[in-house]
Amino acid sequence: MSPRDWRNQALCRHHDPDEFVPDVCLPAVVEELREVCDHCPVIAICLETALVEERGLPAALRCGVRGGTTPRERAAIHRRSRKPAA
Repeated sequence: MSPRDWRNQALCRHHDPDEFVPDVCLPAVVEELREVCDHCPVIAICLETALVEERGLPAALRCGVRGGTTPRERAAIHRRSRKPAA
């Protein structure tokens, strides 16, 4: 599936894109956005794309709710993926 194809299937396409990049990630706002993501058929590829695009960036430079995750959560996923297996 090409990047354009999966984005055409994303549920967030029916929302204002700015909604998914709130100025402040307040818990209530994030939960509303996660509800959209939780029902989205392309949540996994959305998260994967975010992780690739943001690779190496600190949480402060990541933005928005993508793949049902906050910038801080994606930074943690990235850190965990870099740790060598024990």
